[in-house]
Amino acid sequence: MISKRWFGVALLAANLGASWASAQDAPPAQWLRLDPLPAEMTLNSRESFDGVPPRFVLLTDGSVFVGGRREVLRGFLDRTEMQALSTRLDLVRKSLGSAGAPTTLKIGDGEGPAIFRFSVLLGVPMQVVVMGKLPPPGAPALLPLPDFVRHLAGFRHPSLKPWDPAEFTMIVREKTMPGGCRPARGLPALSQVMSSGETRVSETLTRSFPTGPDMSHVCEASKRFTVVFRPFIPGER
Repeated sequence: MISKRWFGVALLAANLGASWASAQDAPPAQWLRLDPLPAEMTLNSRESFDGVPPRFVLLTDGSVFVGGRREVLRGFLDRTEMQALSTRLDLVRKSLGSAGAPTTLKIGDGEGPAIFRFSVLLGVPMQVVVMGKLPPPGAPALLPLPDFVRHLAGFRHPSLKPWDPAEFTMIVREKTMPGGCRPARGLPALSQVMSSGETRVSETLTRSFPTGPDMSHVCEASKRFTVVFRPFIPGER
C-alpha cells in the first residue's frame, strides 16, 4: 500500500497545479494498471496483440487512461476519487490476509484462459493474472480482489476524452505475410529494433502507418518484418 504521507504529497502537488516533475524531479508514475491478455479479445490474421493498449492505467497525478482495441481515452481523477480507489485497494489487501495476493486469480469456475494482468506498481507491489470470465456489472457481488479488477476493466468517468499519444512503442517481428510489403523508409533500422523487440518513437513517425493491433508488412533489404505501434502511456518503465 502507498503510505498515506507519500500519497498525500502526490495529491497535494496535483491540486496546487505543480507538476510531479517539479516536486520530485521525476514525471508522474504509474500506480495501478490492468493489461488485457491475448485471450481477452479476438484478432484477425493481420492483427497482433502487441499493439493493443492497456485497459486501465492510473498515474500518481490523477491522470487515468482507458484503452480499447486500439484507441485510448484520457481523463483525470480528483483527490476524493483517488482516495476512494486507495481505500478499495486497502480492502483488497485486508481480504487477502497474511498470505498476500495470489499469482493467479480464478473467477467463477476458473475455466478458461488468462484474460487480464492486474498490477500495483507502487508501494507494496502486486501482480495477479486473472483467469476465467468477469461477470458483467450488476451481477452478484464478488470478493474484493475480483470485484476491483471488474471495476477497472469496465472503468468509466465523465472526464474521459479521446487521447492522441505523443509517442508510440514500435514492436518489430521478422515475419512474411501474404501480399506485398512497403519500404522501411523513415523507420529505425528494423533489424536493430528486433534485437530488443521494441523501441519508442514519436507520433510523427507513425502518421503513414496504422496504429494499434494492425500489422504493417515492411521490407528491409531481403528481409520481411511486421511492425505495430502501440500507444505509449506516460510513466511506462
